[in-house]
Amino acid sequence: MKKILIVMLGLLAVFPVLAAEQLKIVTVDVRKAVLSTEEGQLKLEKLKAELEKDRAELESLNMKGKDLQDRIKKDGAVMSADERHKLEKELMEVANEVQFKKQQLQKSGQADQVQMMESLIPKFEKALNEIIAQQGIDLVLRSEVVIGANPKLDITDQVVKKMNAYKD
Repeated sequence: MKKILIVMLGLLAVFPVLAAEQLKIVTVDVRKAVLSTEEGQLKLEKLKAELEKDRAELESLNMKGKDLQDRIKKDGAVMSADERHKLEKELMEVANEVQFKKQQLQKSGQADQVQMMESLIPKFEKALNEIIAQQGIDLVLRSEVVIGANPKLDITDQVVKKMNAYKD
């Protein structure tokens, strides 16, 4: 009786492993897939170009602040107190403007990137669903949350190819 119980417990322990081996499980990196597509690359380049103008303005403000600092350092000893105070106030205003513009640029960049990602998600989902149906996939996991997996299980490149094949 004990032997039969041990054999049955052993079979019950092995059964889930056998069942799991029959499941087709893959991983996909959503962000990489979306950003690697031709459309994603074009949109990303457009965003970078738009941000470059803002960065140039920010760099100009930084240079203005550096020039003010240098002037205060160089001529501060021979300036009147009023003139020095005026330059220090202007420097503080420039520093505040730089800080504000940096925050604004960062928030704007993040919002634009989220919007770009969201605009491509429907294509991603369509491509993924077609691959799932074609390959008989049972479970898709986001590669960002998987601790470890065989690279052969990653279908990100397949999703990118399928998304690139879609024409609007």
